[in-house]
Amino acid sequence: MNAMRRLSKENRFGFIRSQCNTPTKEGGLSMTSPFTSPSSSNGDSVKPADLQGHLLIINPVEYKTGIQTSLGEAEAIEVNIVDLDTQTEHTSVLFFNVALRSALKSNIGKSVLARIGQGVAKPGKSAPWILIDATTDADAVAKATAYLAGGISAPATPAPVAAANQVVDGVELTPEIQMLMAKLGAKPF
Repeated sequence: MNAMRRLSKENRFGFIRSQCNTPTKEGGLSMTSPFTSPSSSNGDSVKPADLQGHLLIINPVEYKTGIQTSLGEAEAIEVNIVDLDTQTEHTSVLFFNVALRSALKSNIGKSVLARIGQGVAKPGKSAPWILIDATTDADAVAKATAYLAGGISAPATPAPVAAANQVVDGVELTPEIQMLMAKLGAKPF
């Protein structure tokens, strides 16, 4: 019993007491906690309203049933999200909304490029959150493709513009076309 009460440098849980003491500017030690509070859920806390209108790469991970909520048992789809507009990633997000679940359930294991919007409300109901297809928007596809090629990083510096037009196989490439090709990683014919 005395052995358990004794404080040692490392206790039976692997906590090292010296982790609590950090040097101060004045040369003394201050007490800091090595602990953080528990999170309220296992995933990120982001709501469809937070993402409204944003260009997103959504990766559905798993369709979950029997989730206990304050309103009873529910179904949800777990997704990982890349918000291309804010350059942030959200992992293990649960969408409970029926329209979002339905749109994503058949795409588990795939990447969905979309924006979150609101549909038309039925009488007495709130407007549902829906996915708006972004795969037909060339700028959106280019932005998502660039992310997948290099991940989220600081905004890329534009490729240098060539000093003059180039002619490749009889086709004149303006500096603007050369710059776009460089951004996309394309090679001249």
